[in-house]
Amino acid sequence: MKKFFLLVMLATFSNCSEDLSNNTPGFEALVNGKDWIAQSYNATIQNNQLSISGNNQLGAISIVIDSINVNSFELRSWSDDFAVFQDTIYYSTKNDGIGSIAYLSAGRIDINEINYVENSVSGHFYFECYDNSGLHVKNVSEGVFYRVPINTQD
Repeated sequence: MKKFFLLVMLATFSNCSEDLSNNTPGFEALVNGKDWIAQSYNATIQNNQLSISGNNQLGAISIVIDSINVNSFELRSWSDDFAVFQDTIYYSTKNDGIGSIAYLSAGRIDINEINYVENSVSGHFYFECYDNSGLHVKNVSEGVFYRVPINTQD
């Protein structure tokens, strides 16, 4: 019984993920179910548009919304707000999939905080995006960005 309890405790602690708030700032997600953690990241406000991006050796994630407000935004092929994942292929929520059934890109970004004192932005996101042909898809889920620095451009 003690061995069983010890194994359960060990499994529990080894499956705990890090709290991103301890990694100030940060930008991470799951890409096709695998951990993706940005090595560099930033946000830009220009012409009343917010752009948040991060990249690592596996690829880059960029999200652009036509607002600088705390709110939720749908990422769809027909909206002005969109997301991109790029590795050797460019995937975007501006592209929809093709097939016997229409596959539509979809996603959402929640801007939870824009801190103008510290000049940073925080929130969550997920999206599914297709390449230009509509044949290949990337699923980006459980995305979070925390206190990503904002560069303001006129």
